[in-house]
Amino acid sequence: MGPKRSRRGQEKRPSVTHVKKQMRSVQRTLNRPELPAEAKAKHEAALAKLNDDLRKAKRSRLESHRATKYHKVKFFERRKCERRIGQTERKLAAASDPAERAELERQLDAHRLDLQYIRYFPPEHKYLSLYPTEGGENDFVQKRKRKLRELVAKRIAEGKGRTDADADSDAGDDDGDGERLEEDDFFLAEGGT
Repeated sequence: MGPKRSRRGQEKRPSVTHVKKQMRSVQRTLNRPELPAEAKAKHEAALAKLNDDLRKAKRSRLESHRATKYHKVKFFERRKCERRIGQTERKLAAASDPAERAELERQLDAHRLDLQYIRYFPPEHKYLSLYPTEGGENDFVQKRKRKLRELVAKRIAEGKGRTDADADSDAGDDDGDGERLEEDDFFLAEGGT
């Protein structure tokens, strides 16, 4: 029997608790004085692999927590950014002055970079909002945002922009009109009444 798979066909990672239980079991076996040398080597290799699995499980749990925590903020910021892109594109289509068109194109590029920042933000980092609500930002936050923007641009250039979890969560949410629908939408659950 192979590794467990989720409903989407992805390989399921074991939980932190499960890995720790396995590690304790292997450690107990290693503590036995009558253990042969070859069995001891095999169990030490298994323990090293379990340590790696534990690190991955902890990271996965943290990324999942952050994805849930920042989902709403990122959703609203994405909507704001998409709205600004649409407004700028309409202004650009109506503009006739070359200087104004150049400024609008610069703004459009900046908004598209903001959208990439939101969509491809690395899940291992704490999300920093593009549109802060209270007051301004201090120098530390601005410097951190610049570094994260560079990281996002680098990941996109390498083709590692989105994680599989992000791609799966966006798949199937679009109804074709550009409007996003939530899976648990009240009206869809009620059958349209």
